Amino acid sequence: MNILILRSLVLGGIVFLSACSVLSPKAEYIPDNENLKPATVGVSYFFKIKILGGAVIGDSERRIGFVSPDKTGIFLRNCPMEEWRITPKTRDPFDYNCVEIYGTPVKPGVIKIIIGGGMYGSMIAPASAFSKEYTLNVVKP
Repeated sequence: MNILILRSLVLGGIVFLSACSVLSPKAEYIPDNENLKPATVGVSYFFKIKILGGAVIGDSERRIGFVSPDKTGIFLRNCPMEEWRITPKTRDPFDYNCVEIYGTPVKPGVIKIIIGGGMYGSMIAPASAFSKEYTLNVVKP
């Protein structure tokens, strides 16, 4: 009888632990493909990426990603929050589930953009990290 209870507890624990990892938020991206629309040297560039799957952890001190190589004229920032979502209790007016790629490229070549961070957990799912790499081709005019 004790063996049956012990086996049931072990099986229940395994199911509980595996359910937590299955339920952890998984990031999805719009667009999902790795290649962004091409940019042209000397022409202003702007593109938005949405992050779906849960609330992204963010504040004004946290970087959303990196651009490599440096000094390409391309930068990252979080999107401004839509005006209808801003209330007097809003701490900062940024949408951390949205990233803007902007700037004016200064030389042709391939730019790697890595977007990453973390998502808040919930009562049944732990917090999780995410990362996505994009490629931006810059061409001569």
